[in-house]
Amino acid sequence: AVRQSLKGIEVTDETIDLDTIIKVGPGGHFMSQESTRKRIKTAVWIPELFTRDYRAEWEKKGWKDLFKKACEKVDYILAHHKPEPLDRDIAKEIREIVKEADKELTKTS
Repeated sequence: AVRQSLKGIEVTDETIDLDTIIKVGPGGHFMSQESTRKRIKTAVWIPELFTRDYRAEWEKKGWKDLFKKACEKVDYILAHHKPEPLDRDIAKEIREIVKEADKELTKTS
């Protein structure tokens, strides 16, 4: 959400879509427009862990609260994430940076 917000809003002829605004006109709605359907997934951030369901629907789905969903997500990531190995040169550079930082810290202590 933060990254999405920091990106700002792209303003181009395509994103403004003046033709659709004129076509829909005052009092109309944009949800049935192809251009809206095309952009809705990237224009609107829908949080993965929060529910937007009505209570009855949420209850049918098992009453999972935010904490339970977060725990399940953590478990899934820990079980399935396969990190790429760090490049040797990058690892060496990181070790050198840490070594220099340790030297600096011991000088000032």
